[in-house]
Amino acid sequence: MATSSHLDLAAHDVATRSMPQRIAIVRAAFALIWAAALALAVGDKVPTTNSDIPVGIALLLASYPLIDVISSIVGSRFAETRVLRANAAVSSLAVVALAVTSFGSDAGATLAAFGAWAAASGLILLGIAIHRRRTEGRQLPLIVSGGLSTIAGVSFLAASGNDKAHLGMIAGYMALGAALFIVSAVRGWSQGGEVA
Repeated sequence: MATSSHLDLAAHDVATRSMPQRIAIVRAAFALIWAAALALAVGDKVPTTNSDIPVGIALLLASYPLIDVISSIVGSRFAETRVLRANAAVSSLAVVALAVTSFGSDAGATLAAFGAWAAASGLILLGIAIHRRRTEGRQLPLIVSGGLSTIAGVSFLAASGNDKAHLGMIAGYMALGAALFIVSAVRGWSQGGEVA
């Protein structure tokens, strides 16, 4: 016969197992909202390489890595503590770098800072996904997301020096990342396990 404490432990175990999916869905929702806000803020006035960045766009760019900071800190309570805390630290540095470049420099420097962060956080996500794949299987959406983030980050870095580099491509990058987090969460729920 199950006691009240056994039922409480079972309920806690189910909630803990579903937490990565919940984090992925919330993270995806914020990324989609952020991407839409950036697209609306930029409109047809896309800042290019040597352009100053309007304050609203600068705030959006500087604040985006906070999604990673918060989701990594919350996620570190459930899995990969050291790696997720490292990702939170990298993303915190990105907030500072993006604030400095977007408020005090031009679009090219901001694109370079965003690219460096996207590449670094993509490598961290790719490492987590590969580790999970070895121990738990699946993980294809996270592997794709980490790989694409790394590639996009490198391409943002390369584009930052071009005369026609612009920040508009960042919104598409974030929307795709959000879609991959949703796929990952849905696959995790459908397979009854961790984020797939």
